[in-house]
Amino acid sequence: MGETGTDHPISVRLPGYVVEKIDELVREKEFRSRSDFIKFAVTMALGQIMMEKARKRAKKLTLEDLKREAEEAWEKLKRGEFEEEGSEVLKALREINEETKRLTGAEG
Repeated sequence: MGETGTDHPISVRLPGYVVEKIDELVREKEFRSRSDFIKFAVTMALGQIMMEKARKRAKKLTLEDLKREAEEAWEKLKRGEFEEEGSEVLKALREINEETKRLTGAEG
């Protein structure tokens, strides 16, 4: 995984009509640049994918699963143990939220 806060240049080829629409949004001052729009679009897509994965997982859980996971989480919390994956997901969601706010100029 890349460093947090570090931009990594990548090349993307897009159809002409997509670039025209992005340029239109830039001209209308919705975004400062093509790059900002693409960062926003990717950030939003990642957030939606992560939320959909969480929804699918939640639908598969039974009441017994939920109780077991809650008990396991409580025991880990009491012992001071935390799952890396859980904190990584929360960190990623926070970063997505902050980047979305920054790119759209939202206060918050």
